[in-house]
Formats: sequence, C-alpha cells, structure tokens
Amino acid sequence: MKIALPTDGKTLEDEVAGHFGRAKNFLIFDTKKQSFEVYPNPEAKGEMILPPDFLRRLQVDVVICFGLGARAFNLFKSYKIKMKRATKKTIKENINLFQEGKLEDLEEKNIF
Repeated sequence: MKIALPTDGKTLEDEVAGHFGRAKNFLIFDTKKQSFEVYPNPEAKGEMILPPDFLRRLQVDVVICFGLGARAFNLFKSYKIKMKRATKKTIKENINLFQEGKLEDLEEKNIF
C-alpha cells in the first residue's frame, strides 16, 4: 500500500503540510517496502497537473491530510483513493496512526 502525505519537508519527522495543494512536496510511504520517496508537488512548481492526478499516476492508495478543496476531494473519490484526516503530529506518527486504524475518514465537511 502507498500512503501520500503533503509536506514542506523531506523526512518522516517533518509535519504534514497545512494546505494540501500548496505543499512543496508529497511524501509517499510504501508499507510493503517500509520505505518512502519524496516528490515535488507539480502544482506548486507551476506545472499543469493536479495533485490527485499526479498521485494516481504514482499508484497511491491513501492520502492523509487536514483537508482538501472540492475538486481534489471529488477526484480522489472518483479514483477510489482513500482520504484520511491528519493529526498535528509528524508524518511518521500519522502513518503509524493510520496503520493502527486510528485516523478518521476525510469527509465532505473537510472541504475548503
């Protein structure tokens, strides 16, 4: 399973970015390999690819963030990519909480 989190950093000890679409990077954690890679957010770099489309190409299964815009929310929903609400902890702690089943689903009320 691949888990994506928006971040302005590049490590598991960094925090989840407060704004999904404006995050500098996406950290993708692979639960099978127990490893991660960091990719620059194409939208933040001015490229014409939406983050949901970019993360779908990377075969992400789950996105953990604080909230989403309506367009991103609906795209993830249509791609069947799960959306979970982040906590104000490190990326590593959010991944652990997700694996323990302790993160709430991101719902339409979390749309900005």
